[in-house]
Amino acid sequence: MPFASGGDLALRRAYLALAMALGFFALGYAAILISRHGQAIAAVWPATAFALCLVLRNARSDADIAWMLAAMLPAGLAANALGGSPLGLNIGYSLINILAVWLSLLATNRLGWRYPRLGKMARYVFWVGLVPSLLSGAAAAAVTILCDAGDPWSNGVNWVVADTLGFMALFPFGMAVSSRKIAKLRLQRRVGEALLVTGFVFASVVLVFRLGAQALQFMILLSVFVATVRFRLMGAGFAMLVTATAAIISPNAFAPFQGATRLQMMQLFLAVCSLTSVRCAIILNARDVTNAVLERRRRRAVRASRFKSQLLAHVSHEVRTPLSAVIGFSGMLETGALSAERAPEFASIIVHNGELLQRLHDDLLDLSRAEAGALSIAPKRVKVSETVFACVGGIRLDTALGGKHVVIDPIADELAVEADPLRLSQIINNLIANAYKYGDNYSPIRVSAAATQDGYGRIEIINAGPGIPPEERDNVFRPFSRAANIGRSVPGAGLGLSIAKLLVEMQGGRIDFESAPGRVTRFWVDLPLAA
Repeated sequence: MPFASGGDLALRRAYLALAMALGFFALGYAAILISRHGQAIAAVWPATAFALCLVLRNARSDADIAWMLAAMLPAGLAANALGGSPLGLNIGYSLINILAVWLSLLATNRLGWRYPRLGKMARYVFWVGLVPSLLSGAAAAAVTILCDAGDPWSNGVNWVVADTLGFMALFPFGMAVSSRKIAKLRLQRRVGEALLVTGFVFASVVLVFRLGAQALQFMILLSVFVATVRFRLMGAGFAMLVTATAAIISPNAFAPFQGATRLQMMQLFLAVCSLTSVRCAIILNARDVTNAVLERRRRRAVRASRFKSQLLAHVSHEVRTPLSAVIGFSGMLETGALSAERAPEFASIIVHNGELLQRLHDDLLDLSRAEAGALSIAPKRVKVSETVFACVGGIRLDTALGGKHVVIDPIADELAVEADPLRLSQIINNLIANAYKYGDNYSPIRVSAAATQDGYGRIEIINAGPGIPPEERDNVFRPFSRAANIGRSVPGAGLGLSIAKLLVEMQGGRIDFESAPGRVTRFWVDLPLAA
């Protein structure tokens, strides 16, 4: 939903602030309620990671960040108050949560907000996840001393561990979930597999934690890895959320241990699961990227091979006829077998076939340059009327097709486009040549030009004739595509329209057509208007 006006911007910020307040409160109070330890410090604290994800994914300005961080304060106060924290601790811990998110944002601005590659993972976790947790943990210990509310060392250490675990458990999942990722993983087609993996994760954590089966703890790590392998970071994040929740609420989790030792063992177990699963997901993502690049290169090589084979077949066919004409008639002229009266006629045929060969050579050269990324475009301000008149004036009518007139409709003198003049002439020549070849032998070709309402200059070439059937629409701009339904043989290699499309798009324009078979065909080229 786009927000452009001031009212829309304020409404958007209100939505973001509300989402921050509700999400932070829900995760914070749930963590306090199910795992309260000491003075309202949870075993795992995912609320800070949620806030960081929400800001990174939605904030567009410093004002957005300020609104969202401000919304954390009442949410934190409410969660801590319902958890039974004294007023001093409540205010102090709520402010420290905002400080932790702000420090993580500062680190992210230096390192980049996107999830890092494998080589940068440790650095990213250290600066974005661990350092803010250490500083906020030290602040929490200071608040504990000021409020005389327990052991500052225990509270500070537990704050650091809980914050870091929350970051490792929720941040990968929160940053990985998106419509693009869902489409990439094809989750719509893998619902059954997703349900099966989800069931395996739930069964593993219930079996181990609810039943207190300590010897089966490896089953949890196995299920986390299965989710990671099948669904990458999204699977790892989801499995970690389920595992952390089950470990916290289950009374039998790590039952042989008591008190602080039990809490530390649980946190250590969750840290190992998170680090290994996320690292595994990043390795698999890197492999996926490598495989995708290799596959893209393989497909490009296959297309290039097919294109070369097709190119050789078409070139050998198209070159044979004009080359035979050039050689044959040149030999006749050389031997004097032709009379002086007919010599100019055959010389004209030689010139025409030479021009066909030259055009084929130029088209192939353009295709090869485009394939190599070396096709040069030098745009500048070009007057459309001058270019159209120059192109029409230089066209050599092909009398073998019953030469036709070209009618140029009035074009405004001030109409100018941003284009390469040579390439624009090439585009117009190709379109007019196609109109000659595929139109009827009686109706003139019309050329017109005008400005469009969306900032383009449109050049249209209109001809009457057999037209283009709807089923051939997708093939019109493909190389070597030739119409076969006009009842006569038409010279050419089928490269003109594909090159015209290539040149138009390289200049920031667009090309299209509409055709009523048996009546009229209209091609048009849109190029950006020049200032």
